Amino acid sequence: MTTENPAPANTSNPWRRALRTSIAALLVEAGYQCAENLAMETLIEMTQAYIWEAGRSASSFAELAGRTHVMPSDVVLALVEMGLDFTAIPNYAKRENKTVFLPPAQTAITATSKILQVGEKKKHPTHIPDHLPSFPDPHTYIKTPCYKQPANEYQLVREKAATQKRDVEVALTRFIAKTGPTHSLFRDDKSAFPLIACKPTPLPYLSALLPMDIEASSQDSSDLVPNQKLHHASNQIGINDIGGSETAADSDTIDNPYLIPAKIAKIKWR
Repeated sequence: MTTENPAPANTSNPWRRALRTSIAALLVEAGYQCAENLAMETLIEMTQAYIWEAGRSASSFAELAGRTHVMPSDVVLALVEMGLDFTAIPNYAKRENKTVFLPPAQTAITATSKILQVGEKKKHPTHIPDHLPSFPDPHTYIKTPCYKQPANEYQLVREKAATQKRDVEVALTRFIAKTGPTHSLFRDDKSAFPLIACKPTPLPYLSALLPMDIEASSQDSSDLVPNQKLHHASNQIGINDIGGSETAADSDTIDNPYLIPAKIAKIKWR
């Protein structure tokens, strides 16, 4: 038996492919030599619908009798309800000119990839049947053991602390360089190698001598008055003595010790 049109794409289903082979064998017994693909698909759909209806009706009879499994009596009642003479089935199965074809070959089972397993899986308790799925890895619902011991050697701890300190300093330096005024080593490209702009102060050493705001708040009011006077006086001295500080800040010159050109010391010959 041959077909004129190529097989459709839905023949990849093994059950539908077996049903197609059975219908083709019945057509050969009936005397057909060939069949169109559209006619074959129509017969397959009709046979599949008939089998599905017989199974649904048999399952309904089983549920009506209070059972979950279908018995042969349920199938007989379903065929009778559909109008089929089930007494002719044994004689039809014993006919002489029936076509016997090989059953479909069993496909090779693809090997499942091994999943990484951590720990040993726990077995089912006595009240859980064995056909239910097994428990997952213990670390997913109990705990995750840490097999790597923490580093407690002196050299490793000091190296880790120095690395963390350096990373913090670099992060803070980059943050200040991006959020505040900066200088650059190159006049053409301001974004290359940015340097934090220095803020000139008249007397920079006074910040180390004067108390901070937190320290000043904890002191008495009697101690705050002289400090405030000293700070005000230092500001007045700085402004009066250094008259060109404001003009220097407003000018285009960069007050950065790293950008000041090198000066060659003059050697006095005697």
